[in-house]
Amino acid sequence: MLFPLRSRQLRLSLLASSLLIAMSAQGREKMNLDLPAAPLGEAINALAQQSSVQIIFASDLGAGRNAPAVKGQFTPEEALQTLLKDSGLQVQAKDERTFVIVAQGGPASSPEIQSGPVEMAQMEITASRTSSSLVSATRQSTVLEHEQLQELRQGSESLATVLAKAIPGMSDSSRTVTEYGQTLRGRSMLVMVDGVPLNTNRDSSRNLANIDPALIERVEVIRGSSAIYGSGATGGIISITTRPAGGENRAETSLSATSPLTRLGSDGLGGQFQQYFAGSQGAVDYSFDFGTRHIGASYDAHGDRIAPEPSQGDLFDSNIYNIGGKLGLHIDEDQRIQLAVSHYDARQDTDYATDPSVARLPAGSVPANAIKGLDLDEQNRIRNTLVNLEYENLDILGSRLSAQMYYRDYFTRFTPFDARAVATRGGNVDQIMQNSEVFGSRLTLRTPLGESGSTELVWGGDYNQERSDMPLDVFDPAAYDASGGLVFDKIGKLTYMPPLRTRSAGAFAQLQHRFDEHWSVDGGLRYEYSTAEFDDFIPLSESAAASPVAVKGGDIHYDAVLSNLGIVYSPVLGQEIYASFSQGFQLPDVGIQLRNARRGFDIDASNLEPVKTNNYELGWRGELGNNTLGTLALFYTTSKLGDVQSFNNGLILTRTKERIYGAEASADWLSDDAVWGAGGSAAWMRGREKPDGKGWQDMTGYRVPPLKLTAYVQYKPTLDWSNRLQATFFDSKDYRLDGVDSFGRHQVSTYTTVDLVSQYQISADDKVSVGIQNLFNRDYYPLYSQLLRNNNNTSHLPAPGTVLTASYTHNW
Repeated sequence: MLFPLRSRQLRLSLLASSLLIAMSAQGREKMNLDLPAAPLGEAINALAQQSSVQIIFASDLGAGRNAPAVKGQFTPEEALQTLLKDSGLQVQAKDERTFVIVAQGGPASSPEIQSGPVEMAQMEITASRTSSSLVSATRQSTVLEHEQLQELRQGSESLATVLAKAIPGMSDSSRTVTEYGQTLRGRSMLVMVDGVPLNTNRDSSRNLANIDPALIERVEVIRGSSAIYGSGATGGIISITTRPAGGENRAETSLSATSPLTRLGSDGLGGQFQQYFAGSQGAVDYSFDFGTRHIGASYDAHGDRIAPEPSQGDLFDSNIYNIGGKLGLHIDEDQRIQLAVSHYDARQDTDYATDPSVARLPAGSVPANAIKGLDLDEQNRIRNTLVNLEYENLDILGSRLSAQMYYRDYFTRFTPFDARAVATRGGNVDQIMQNSEVFGSRLTLRTPLGESGSTELVWGGDYNQERSDMPLDVFDPAAYDASGGLVFDKIGKLTYMPPLRTRSAGAFAQLQHRFDEHWSVDGGLRYEYSTAEFDDFIPLSESAAASPVAVKGGDIHYDAVLSNLGIVYSPVLGQEIYASFSQGFQLPDVGIQLRNARRGFDIDASNLEPVKTNNYELGWRGELGNNTLGTLALFYTTSKLGDVQSFNNGLILTRTKERIYGAEASADWLSDDAVWGAGGSAAWMRGREKPDGKGWQDMTGYRVPPLKLTAYVQYKPTLDWSNRLQATFFDSKDYRLDGVDSFGRHQVSTYTTVDLVSQYQISADDKVSVGIQNLFNRDYYPLYSQLLRNNNNTSHLPAPGTVLTASYTHNW
């Protein structure tokens, strides 16, 4: 929503890295620093980023304080002392690379090291709408910095799986390429990379697969309905920041290898090479990265090859390439401009297909079966190109300005599908593609009001336009049947969804005020206006007709006014209680209606109103005692109109009343000597929907997951060696209505996964990591597979068995 959503979930901001991960020892070395005058919290973030030291401080200590510019040769401690001059704060050095900021005369009561998913202060190049140095956040969020993310990757095969294990309120991942059914608090997530939205109006559910995790510097997951960036975040925001430019000249080389342990062989081997450069020369800074990755076959706990996912696709047997760079210019001490360009390409090349014969057996009775001999020229693919131009001015008529213009070219191809039983697909064996071209801009200003520095107005606007279409290749059904689902001979091309042009413009204003060290409040409004238009087209349902009838083109317009209000009370340092109301919205998926169009289709009768959510939240975060931090959130979300659902293999819009409510809690503990750490989280929610003419009923498992529990134990016997054992538990649940199985409504069984990660810092520049995913080789089906996306056994995919990952990183 319009709240300043920067996290203070654990009341400590741990800057520059996740602690319990060995860091480069630079605490006493002088280095060239160029830090512009900025709010104190942001200045400390920038110092931590450039110096690679660990800085710990209570979040509200930086509220309302500004830091002077720091330029020249300094040690990190000297730079910190300069930043804190006349602030009433002081630095306490815990060791040569760990510093604690406290009020003058006060003790450093915070733990030196915090393990597990923790909330960290931002290290952003431009101003963010989700952060504030003035008021406390009225939302729960989790932040993973680069080092911690790379650690957690050793025990998970994808970014989606990492987040499912680390983020309370997030559903489990599919273990394939899609995040279909992976919701946040039962609703959709807005995924952004450096402020560029990856969601499209015709959502292909592959947003988290559009970036290689090796390129990520930071992931912040903000939970709860929000409209701060426009449409899409009815469940929350996943804000991804890529590796930064600037700082001292440096390079990082990473190598990794992956192998299933349930079946050894070359087919299952995977690996990655990634190279990163960054630095600065005078007023110019830069970064450049490139890499390649191979994903091999995946095997279950019995050593059997996991079949391709025929509904949403996968990336087994794929090659992935990425390349990107950033070039920045400091115009003066207040102004900076940066151009970033990146390209990501994932291509599948497998010899295996899914055996269609398992669909004839009772649903859920047998696993999907992989068969060899696939003859298909063009397989699953994701191609994503981003161009992002950012400008920041720290003082323009007394305001701080952040502006952004971006361009995105996106293409994806799905697995072929036997759609002869689907009336709206024209009775074909076909393969769908999606092309999307997006252009957009954002403007954010932070304007202080009054002389006290306790009030700020955050305001600005957005514009986004998208053109998407979905062509479709048609294959010879006779060749497909004769080969048992292996041979795909292309015989034509049709239009699944015609070119659809959408435009959206929004403006917002958010007032933030801190009364004193105990109370802060913020609230605001956003207005959004959107249009969608398309030309005449022949729908797929008419493709086989002797005299096909075209659907007349048209356009629609819709708007929304959204509001929010939140208040935070901090009775003592280290404790916060908050309450908030916020609205989010989801623009209707017009493409769903177009691709399912039949003769006589009328866009004006399609009931394409936006989904508008009302989110109520009550929460607490703070210290539970010495070296223990905790959080608790209770939430309740309602909407009068439902989201996209799928019936009989076709996605449609359903207009149902919905309400979702639940609770999340987390705790993290660290021993006094920082050798042991432990923690965990719990998330429970329930979703209810009310279709027209019916009573309230439970929502499907693709929307609301069962109870999820996570736990970890971290052991660090030496400064250079850390070990982490983590577990994730999903409870059983019966999603059926009156005992009847249907799409997304099956009885699901409980399952628990355990992963082990060990890291050793060989030297200041060299680190090795070893991870074992599914340590005990548990034979289970993820929630996605138990719910049967294809509504038959072809999507009944077991999870991978034990998988070993080994990595080596060298800094030079």
